[in-house]
Amino acid sequence: MIAPAHRQRGVSLVELAVGLVIAALLATVLLSVVPLGTEVVDGERQQQELARADEALLGYLRSHNRLPAADHDDDGREDTGSTFGWLPVTDLGLPRHLRIRYQVQPTLATAPGDVFRPLLPPDYRGELGTAGNGLDMCMRLLLNQRDGLSVGGLDMPVAYYLGHPGAPGHDTGPLDAVWDPAIQPVPGAANAPVLSLAAGPAELAARLACPDRLARAQGGAQAAYAAYSAYRITNLNRDFRAFDVKIAQLIVDEATTSRNLAIYALADAITSEAVAVVLTAAGWPPDKMSILVGAKYLASGLAGATLSLALAIKGIVDAEAALNEANADLAKRREHLELVETHRERTEALYVAASRNAIALDTAGLSQ
Repeated sequence: MIAPAHRQRGVSLVELAVGLVIAALLATVLLSVVPLGTEVVDGERQQQELARADEALLGYLRSHNRLPAADHDDDGREDTGSTFGWLPVTDLGLPRHLRIRYQVQPTLATAPGDVFRPLLPPDYRGELGTAGNGLDMCMRLLLNQRDGLSVGGLDMPVAYYLGHPGAPGHDTGPLDAVWDPAIQPVPGAANAPVLSLAAGPAELAARLACPDRLARAQGGAQAAYAAYSAYRITNLNRDFRAFDVKIAQLIVDEATTSRNLAIYALADAITSEAVAVVLTAAGWPPDKMSILVGAKYLASGLAGATLSLALAIKGIVDAEAALNEANADLAKRREHLELVETHRERTEALYVAASRNAIALDTAGLSQ
């Protein structure tokens, strides 16, 4: 019974030794893994803070129509004209202890001016505002992308550049030693001394939905100009129809004059008939010779007067028919003019509405 007890104590010592070895191995592993975990956690924190700063800059750009200038004196607020320094966290609504290096493209730290002006019809061109808005900033971003404007010596279009200090507790020492506003490391490069983030002008334009907003504003202006062209064509058509009515009125006046002349010719023929009758009484009191002479003149006068009378009656009939036709044509042309006037009013309303819409889209900017 004694031997087994001895063997039992020996097994416990071996197990204890194995346990100590395992504990030592675990301690070694933990000592090597913990710093790595701390580094991973710290890297995530830095990335989150850079992303937070990036979103704050986008919001500032949307609301102020420009990016903030850099904080040169480290008071948390932007210093006008400064293009590199600290991120103005107070102006951006970020915690004061958040310290990030910041560099901005100079043309984006000021109001863009009136660089986007859609072409409107002459009647409304003067109603466009001259103050820069979100669409002007969108155009400035696209122009910067086209011209390849950069910062910090980076060989690419850049709107702004952010550099994180890197050390816990927001110690700026590591960053101050490597920060050079003239030479910035490419974000994400393996040999970059600090974690950084850069935003290009085209990227900002896309995040602000600039292509869509610019297209809508320009499309509204083109629609207004198309409506303006249709309105001008309708005006020309209206003027032509009005002239057509005047011509028809002249034809009616001419037909009326012709009818009146025909009436005068009829009256003249009747007068000639009366003169012929009077001639029969020229030899009163009648005698044989006077009667013969009167009969001769009567026959001659009646023949001419009858022909004149017939021609006068026919002239009146023709003139009356021409007058009726002219009046019918005048009524038809007036009807056409009324239709054109109605179409012109509708086209004008469309033109006004399209122009007002184009102005509203330009005024609304990014809020359209």
